[in-house]
Amino acid sequence: MGQLGQILQQLGINGTLLLSQIVNFFIVMFILRMLLYKPVLGMLEKRKERIAQSMKDVERASAAAGEAEQEKAGILDGARREAQEIRAQAARDTEKIAQEIRSRADAEATAIRMKGQADAEAQVQTILTDAKKQIADLAIAATEQLLGRELQNRAEQERFVNEYLAQQSGSGK
Repeated sequence: MGQLGQILQQLGINGTLLLSQIVNFFIVMFILRMLLYKPVLGMLEKRKERIAQSMKDVERASAAAGEAEQEKAGILDGARREAQEIRAQAARDTEKIAQEIRSRADAEATAIRMKGQADAEAQVQTILTDAKKQIADLAIAATEQLLGRELQNRAEQERFVNEYLAQQSGSGK
């Protein structure tokens, strides 16, 4: 310790005191490391894990939100398609009902026209029958007046006149 001791003395450093300070420094460093450094590092590590977990949770939530958005879009598309199908079906049903109504109206119009024709023909036949009867009565009355007496077999005369009128109707005269 010769020369080193002299240099230290010239600098005003006491060797024993320096050695005790170095030992004290390592003791304080060991105590601080055990009591402060390791717990702080542990807390920092736990915080780092919590932040990483939070980031994973945020990513999962973001992915779930994206999936929910896609599902919502799918549901909306499905609802739009279903609404279009319902509108198309309603249009088809409306057209079908309108066609049925037109068909029924046409059928009713045809039935009314047929009934009207049948009624008109029945009336014409009734009028013709009445006219033929009146013509027959007039013909018999004219014949009786020309002859100046009443015909004896009136039923046969009516039959004769009816046959004549039927022949005239059949020949188109």
